[in-house]
Amino acid sequence: MKLTNSGFQRGYNPIVVEGDASDMNMDFDELLMEKGDTVSYNEPKECIYVLVTGKVTFRWADKEETVERKSCFHEDPILLHVPQNTAVELMCQSDKAEVSIQRTTNPKHFEPKLMKGEDLLCGSELRGAGLMNEASTRIVRTFLDRSNCPETNFFIGEVVSYPGKWSSFPPHTHVEPEIYFYKFLPENGYGYAEVGDTVYKVHHNDATCMAHGVTHSQATAPGYAEYYIWAIRLRDNDPMVTTVVPEHAWVAEKDAKYFPEEIPAMLLGHCLHRCKKLHECKLPSAQKPPAGRTRAEGDCLGRNGTQGLWCAGP
Repeated sequence: MKLTNSGFQRGYNPIVVEGDASDMNMDFDELLMEKGDTVSYNEPKECIYVLVTGKVTFRWADKEETVERKSCFHEDPILLHVPQNTAVELMCQSDKAEVSIQRTTNPKHFEPKLMKGEDLLCGSELRGAGLMNEASTRIVRTFLDRSNCPETNFFIGEVVSYPGKWSSFPPHTHVEPEIYFYKFLPENGYGYAEVGDTVYKVHHNDATCMAHGVTHSQATAPGYAEYYIWAIRLRDNDPMVTTVVPEHAWVAEKDAKYFPEEIPAMLLGHCLHRCKKLHECKLPSAQKPPAGRTRAEGDCLGRNGTQGLWCAGP
């Protein structure tokens, strides 16, 4: 299902409530703050406070730290992760700030932690490069799961999809429910969310909810970058299960062949991404561009003599 959010107000903005008709088994909220605003929480649930943008002071468990994130598209995540019944205070230090909050029932105790950089399970990993003719190249940032916090009931992170690209492809399912919450750059951008056999046009601040067992994937309109937080509520005592739709699994294989099997002659010698920084091509001689050409910045995509461009683009 799709949840449309035409505009958030200053303060607390609920998107999904645990136990409502969405059956997501978690809360998902957006907090909009202005300079000087102070908000306090002490929830009977496991909580994650993700700084989307702005400068905020977090106070928790006799600790305090001021952190800043200017862009969720360009910068790695910063988040505070706390167990149930932990007092948390947020103070806005910038003109505006946005914090995304996820909560779920979890009686287990763990040490509260402000996470950034090396604390994350995975920060700004480029995925999809060299596969599917770059149709699914994207940045994935995984905050945490039970491998770096065994007591958590969340598997959560962010994706930044390049304009005109897919993500979460091939379509897949989980036995757990999942929420996507979207931002676009520029904000008038949009994308398409495949949820089972239904496709939704999603805009800035929209959300989609995928019940367990429902296939899903994403596509982004050309010219617009798409950011989304994904949150999966893990089952209490069982491992996570993800299943790729079998009929489409082949497209992600490393040696898969796609149309056109050969690069048209008119494209030879040209970087299709119009990169500005150039350096020498490192392709094998049989795959190098014509004499006098250079390969643009980025990883070479030439997997064989008939497939692949010369750069991954900016």
